[in-house]
Amino acid sequence: MSMEIHGEMYDYYIMAGAAIGLIECFFGYRILRFLLGVLGFIAGAVIFGSMGYELSGGSELISIAAGIAGGLAGAFITYTLYIVGVFAIGAALGFMTASYVFGILNADPMTIVLIASAVIVGLLAAVLQKPMLILATAFGGAYAAVAGISYMISKNFDPLDPEFLNSLGEDQLYRMAIIWFGLGVFGFVVQLMTLPRKGEAAGEGEEASGEDEAPGEPEGED
Repeated sequence: MSMEIHGEMYDYYIMAGAAIGLIECFFGYRILRFLLGVLGFIAGAVIFGSMGYELSGGSELISIAAGIAGGLAGAFITYTLYIVGVFAIGAALGFMTASYVFGILNADPMTIVLIASAVIVGLLAAVLQKPMLILATAFGGAYAAVAGISYMISKNFDPLDPEFLNSLGEDQLYRMAIIWFGLGVFGFVVQLMTLPRKGEAAGEGEEASGEDEAPGEPEGED
C-alpha cells in the first residue's frame, strides 16, 4: 500500500501502529491476548482496506468497509488461534531484526534470509513462549513505535514497505537502530519487573501448576 493512495488515512494507520507499539513494548506479555486481537485487526484492515481501494478504483467508502471487514477477520484469527498469533509475533521480530542488519550493512536484503529469520524466531516463540514473547513484544513494539514516529517526523520513507530501511540515509538509519535497541531493552526490563510473581498469582486465586499460564488466557480454559 503506498502513501499516495491513502493520504490522511495512511497517516492514521501509522499513528495507531506507533501508539500500539509503545503499549506492546511495555505491557505486551501481560495483555497478549488483547494485543493479538488488535494487531490482527490492524493487519487485516490495512491489507483489505488497501485491496478495496485498489479494486474499487479509489472509493474511500469501499476501502473503509473492506478495512473493517478485514480487520474483524484478522482479529478473530489471531485472538482465537493463539499459537498462530504467537508465531506471527516471533516471525515479525525475526524479519525486522534481519532487515535492520541488512540495512546497517548497506546490503540488499536476501529474501531467503529474511524468510528463514522469520520462521526460526517464530518457531522459537511458539516453543519457548514466555521468554521469547517478552523479548518479541518489547522489541517488536519498539520497532513499530520508532518507525511510526520517525515517519510522522520526516515522511521520507514508507514504514509498511518491507525494504524501507534501504531507502534511509546512514545517519537516520543508525539513529533509528540505536533508539529501537534502547527502547526495546527498556521495555524488556520493564516487562520483567512488572510481571506478577508466582506467589502473587497464587494469592489472587490462580491454581499453582508446574507450567506458566498462557498470558491473557480467559479463565476456565486451563
